[in-house]
Amino acid sequence: MANLAQPSSITEPTRQTPVLETADVIVAGGGPGGLAAAVAAARQGADVLIIEHYGFFGGLATAGQIGPLFGYNTSWSDVCMLGGFPLALLAELQALGGAPPMANIKWGAIPFEPELFKHAADRLLAREPRIRCLLHTTVVGAVKDGARLDALLVESKSGRGAIRGTVFVDATGDGDLAFQAGCAFTKGRPADGVTQSMGTKIRIGGIRPQTSEERKRSKAIYQQAMAEHRLPIYHPPVDELSELGTTLRSGEETPTVTRARGDGTNVYDLTRNEMKLRADALEIIEFSRKYIPGYEECYLMASPAQIGVRETRQITGRYVLTGRDCQAAAKFDDGVARGSWFLDIHCPLGRSCPESNLCDKDCRVKPDCIMKQQHFDELYDTLDIAGGTYYEIPYRCLTPANAANLLVAGRCISADHGAMSSLRVMGTCMAIGEAAGVGAALALNAGGASATVDGSAVRAALQQSGVPL
Repeated sequence: MANLAQPSSITEPTRQTPVLETADVIVAGGGPGGLAAAVAAARQGADVLIIEHYGFFGGLATAGQIGPLFGYNTSWSDVCMLGGFPLALLAELQALGGAPPMANIKWGAIPFEPELFKHAADRLLAREPRIRCLLHTTVVGAVKDGARLDALLVESKSGRGAIRGTVFVDATGDGDLAFQAGCAFTKGRPADGVTQSMGTKIRIGGIRPQTSEERKRSKAIYQQAMAEHRLPIYHPPVDELSELGTTLRSGEETPTVTRARGDGTNVYDLTRNEMKLRADALEIIEFSRKYIPGYEECYLMASPAQIGVRETRQITGRYVLTGRDCQAAAKFDDGVARGSWFLDIHCPLGRSCPESNLCDKDCRVKPDCIMKQQHFDELYDTLDIAGGTYYEIPYRCLTPANAANLLVAGRCISADHGAMSSLRVMGTCMAIGEAAGVGAALALNAGGASATVDGSAVRAALQQSGVPL
């Protein structure tokens, strides 16, 4: 078997790999963070090209049907803490009927329609004349000149080609571009390198509204099935923060209840878990139809185009944000994005019990794993952010330590296992992406040297554009 931990060879473009496109700023990945980066860079005056593997934008919000939108508020309060692109995206969804109207918004969990998210993304990009798009295009390599990234190698239906730029933004979620460029990274928890478990969003139709008594009884049925290991769920669907998740229609739900251990950068783990969780989805539907009141005629409406991956590579930057920073609501002179989601560490071993499914000192799953046996002091006493407020993410977390003109955006930024579990939600990823786009545009004045841009200047530019910092 090939060594999957090594990047492919870094080679120069040749006649067989023609230069397809050039731009000031190249954004690799069109998920929430990449969309924000592209729009922000263009609004700062940069010529931008955004590349996406799928035939549509949105990342896990669309391809993974992952929702609702988290990260807009401070510790479940009903006050929005974000501005800029996250609100622009929400407004576009609302205009299309793909998110609740502002009067009905609950900032802790904002349901949305993933199909309309695709259209919202298209519209936001189309409004920016400085943005060009390439769909169905996958980054497969990087061309470097010393510490500088000169070009990306991509594959598409048109064959292999090179894309040149001055500044590059890795918004792939997994740090794929930075990996191909040879950047240092960490992966998973320090104890054993295991990452958070994967999961799949299940879209269920044909549900009758439950009474409060039926809901209570349903939870007990699910919990008993979990305790007896008769159902592959990690918590009862009726415990979901927002059962609607990625739908606004009555009679539909999109619960996140499946779980599988694995490495999201290992194609064999991905293949096994995609097939496992599809089978689990049918088992959950069949069980619910048989035992849960209101679900007697429920059915599986849709499976996502890809599994939901929570954690893979963290690209090592000039500062590593820690879970302790998040819990302490740390602020920084070069803080360029806000985060408020709790440390949401899904069991890396894919385990759960009716009383516990997250990784902290209060975990009730038996037998004890390596964390309680050997690394108990590394576990968190609580997963909350101090004072019900927010922390800041410094610009230094977006700048890889050994790449002069590369920025990272989204969940693959420089952070430890705990911090990443908080900042990985979509509202925060959009805020990070917006900061990366501004940083990339400002770097053009320094010949593309994004690492030398003063983070406080990025912060000031974001504030001028209406981002609260």
